[in-house]
Amino acid sequence: MEPKAALVTGGNSGIGFECARELARRGWQVVIASRDRATSAAAVARIRESTGNDAVSEIGLDLGSIASVRSFVREIEAADLPLRALVCNAGLQVTRGLSRSTDGYELTFAVNHLGHFLLTNLLLERLVAHAPARVVVVASGVHDPKLRTGMPKPQISDVATLAATGGPRLGEYDGRLAYVNSKLCNLWFAYELARRLESAHLVNGRLTVNAFDPGLVPGSGLARDYPAALRFVWNRVLPGLARLLSRVIPGVNPADKAGTALARLVLDPALGGVSAKYFPSHTRWHEAPSSDASYDAALARALWEESVRMTNLTAVDSPLLAA
Repeated sequence: MEPKAALVTGGNSGIGFECARELARRGWQVVIASRDRATSAAAVARIRESTGNDAVSEIGLDLGSIASVRSFVREIEAADLPLRALVCNAGLQVTRGLSRSTDGYELTFAVNHLGHFLLTNLLLERLVAHAPARVVVVASGVHDPKLRTGMPKPQISDVATLAATGGPRLGEYDGRLAYVNSKLCNLWFAYELARRLESAHLVNGRLTVNAFDPGLVPGSGLARDYPAALRFVWNRVLPGLARLLSRVIPGVNPADKAGTALARLVLDPALGGVSAKYFPSHTRWHEAPSSDASYDAALARALWEESVRMTNLTAVDSPLLAA
């Protein structure tokens, strides 16, 4: 039987780490992809020790760099990884002012959406070759204005402005809004990818795409840009409270609980033919609708087409879906 390999972006900490560990525990070959190689190496060692699975490794990946994504995929191709699952988990929230990727895009948009968009497209042929396979996109409930998350409501005027500022207007920057907007992009990307796979006759259990909301997970890497005092509270105080609150508030979860739920979207046989669905924490990860705006096919298509242009994606890169 061919080995099953999973790639988890941001798998060196938080829910990505717990997802990677659960997959390794189930006997999967796991590759952790992250920019922080030292933290990734430590995560690999921890997972190997706790699971007894030595088929866990890491490769450097900067999702904020188009060149890095392409270089990473070349390493995956050279290793001939039998890829059966891609978990697009890595993400960041920038709070200290406008930052740009090496390609000139607002950094939150570049990492949370654009890098994963390119990575997925470049790996589609490999996923199809080893199908049945699954793509899981980690979104967030903050994309839905009907939920009380304490975050601003999404505001997107056009993709070009979003890519430049993370928001609806030039000359303004709100890091929290940029994060919320990027999470709506995650849903648009997942649903548009699923539609294109269906048009290419690559669903029906062969290659599925679903979205996941982990809920509020204190201790995750999202606070890396916070002030020191807030980082301490996020990383040292709130994780213990989350474990207690999770029993009564489905939207608050410790990393191990959310990470195991994320791994389920890769592992559960009952989800083998399920695609274009959303699994949010407020339903304890039962399938449920995402926001009304997330189903806007015209905006999803516009995001896709602009993302193709921004990443210089061609039919040679992704003959299945680049057009």
